[in-house]
Amino acid sequence: MTILSCKFVNRWTPPKTCAAYEGIWCIRNHPDTNQLCFTILDTRNDQWRIEVRNRDKLTLVWQLALPSMSGDWEISPLSDREWLAINSCGTRLVQIADKKFKAAIDYGRELRNAIVINNLHFVVRTKTTIEIHQLKRLK
Repeated sequence: MTILSCKFVNRWTPPKTCAAYEGIWCIRNHPDTNQLCFTILDTRNDQWRIEVRNRDKLTLVWQLALPSMSGDWEISPLSDREWLAINSCGTRLVQIADKKFKAAIDYGRELRNAIVINNLHFVVRTKTTIEIHQLKRLK
């Protein structure tokens, strides 16, 4: 039996991570870039954004405001340095590329979260189902 162990490396706190009045909801690593992406809520105005940061120093690379909608925002990496933003407890999926919105769809059912598997499929958890979709690359 293997026993998991870990070694403390670093710790960041506000204002390095976000402002004291903000909260980080979701953190994901992009395998193509080794950058971290955060979904962050500004509790003063209920505005969401994503921030992409350098994994080693946590320096800001870029950020983008997310549409104001009900629910929370999750994030999942896509191929080609892109991201999929998921409006958890809402119905919107947003594809982000080159630091801007590339596409958005209304899923039609209440989303909970989603993950991408090997850049071939993505799995969506709705309020009542698990749904698997095949990703298609447009030429």
